[in-house]
Amino acid sequence: MIEEKRKIFFGRSKSRALSKSKKFFYLNHKNDFLVNFEQIKLVKDKNFILEIGFGLGENLLFQATKHPENYFIGIDPFINGVANVVQKAKELNLNNISILDIPVQKVLDNFSDNLFSKVFVLFPDPWMKNKQKKRRLLNHFFLEKILKKMRTKSTLIFATDDQDYFNFVMKEVSLLRKKIDTFKYSLGNKHPIADTKYSNKANKLKKDIYFLNLDK
Repeated sequence: MIEEKRKIFFGRSKSRALSKSKKFFYLNHKNDFLVNFEQIKLVKDKNFILEIGFGLGENLLFQATKHPENYFIGIDPFINGVANVVQKAKELNLNNISILDIPVQKVLDNFSDNLFSKVFVLFPDPWMKNKQKKRRLLNHFFLEKILKKMRTKSTLIFATDDQDYFNFVMKEVSLLRKKIDTFKYSLGNKHPIADTKYSNKANKLKKDIYFLNLDK
């Protein structure tokens, strides 16, 4: 009996037609920025920073520009965001960014353990309907996997403007603490991040933004 493949990515991979300039950069330069796993294994002198679901890439580009000494990897299947990052990174001549345009669940195992010194997960889709909540990325199973990919003295930064999702993640963190005790957590915005489409929207609507830091 053939086992049915479980869908791991939900949502849109594209929201609108790309502009001519973004389409040009996407088609002609995306491959310039794709992650090279063999090359990563050879790098010994840089901190690797991961952003999962980088959206339009505002924070990814901000961090890479501010910290040229580090190497940034962004994972997001959203074509519009990938095109935006490729264009901006090319225009800014950034050589410390790589991307993957596939769901993180499909590629996380390809990264070495104890690799990342920081992980950003900013404003992931909260999947607010009860029947959709099983789609939420940050369950305790995924958190356990991502912690294995993080170095000692590393941090995962999670931000959301959805209180129900934040409460959900806190419960998942508690479940994980019953299994492993290799991390601590704290609340509040302790790591500088860029203004993004979603943080600006939350501020405009006067919604609270909730931050969680997992320190390994």
